[in-house]
Amino acid sequence: MLLLPINDQLKHLQSWQQSVFCMALAQHTILHFHLFCEAIESEDGQTIDNINQLFWEKMTVKGAKINFTIQQEHFEEIIPNSRDFDFYGVYPAIDHCVIMSCAFNSFLSKSTDEALNASQTAFATIASFIELQSGNEIDESALQDEPLFQEQLKFQQSLLEKLDNQRSPELIKAIRQLVVDFGVTNLGIALTD
Repeated sequence: MLLLPINDQLKHLQSWQQSVFCMALAQHTILHFHLFCEAIESEDGQTIDNINQLFWEKMTVKGAKINFTIQQEHFEEIIPNSRDFDFYGVYPAIDHCVIMSCAFNSFLSKSTDEALNASQTAFATIASFIELQSGNEIDESALQDEPLFQEQLKFQQSLLEKLDNQRSPELIKAIRQLVVDFGVTNLGIALTD
């Protein structure tokens, strides 16, 4: 596990904050899943969008009734298996699914580790990308010097700052907008509308 200045804060989030943090990281990395779906000409991107939308709806629409157990079954059917594909794009797509799983778990169980797990996964995606580019393993101190790492840390810190407010639908919508406004995924790929 990466030792980061935000780890303690992540461990002490309230249940709703855990969910929103995971949802924000899922929103932040959803493009990786879409790029993978485009590469294999799959329609699963639509399924992931629908589930993502339901997460936000649950947190912003009073009285929204969503059966996350059923949604999780749909979701598990579309998680790619890295053994079935021989190109790099499958790995960021799988990492996105890990983060989505953290969001599901935050709703379905009372685990207090989901935000931390999602955070660590977002950084692991960056580490594996840098290793792919350089052809070498990267240690933690070298990783922390990387611009993508620093950007991601700044992004997660800004999410935590926003979450340190009174819960409201407006706040949660503002957090989603913050992700969109950030403009790039954790791998620096530009989000397009």
